[in-house]
Amino acid sequence: MAYATAVIMGLNFASNFLKSEQERQYYEAQADIELQNAEILRKNAYMTRAIGSRNEDVSRAQNRAYLAGNMAIAGEAGIGESPTLLSAISSSAMALEQNVLNDRYKVESQAENYLYQARVAEENARQLKQKSDNSFASSMLSSVSGFF
Repeated sequence: MAYATAVIMGLNFASNFLKSEQERQYYEAQADIELQNAEILRKNAYMTRAIGSRNEDVSRAQNRAYLAGNMAIAGEAGIGESPTLLSAISSSAMALEQNVLNDRYKVESQAENYLYQARVAEENARQLKQKSDNSFASSMLSSVSGFF
């Protein structure tokens, strides 16, 4: 009878060990996925900023061309340096620059959002790894306590 009890306890221990190992591997795999997601999110933030910077340069170049065109038209019309024209060109330049800055803010907000999501994914990975360790240890303690 003692032999059967020992066999049953041994099988129970082996079963719990395999189950806890499977759970550990599951949590580790989920943690790896979270870390991969964090890496992708960081790359997205980098790309968002790079594209935003390029778009900002393009917008400024277009704005300069627009303002230069307006100055050329005014010069042809003979009102090249009138205070009213200079005031209007200055107001246009400020409005155009404000639009560029608004776009930069949107880009930076989006990039920061990606970075925040990356930090959340890294924290999730850390918690999953901790859960993996805790689950395995708890299962082993439970199995060992079954012997007594």
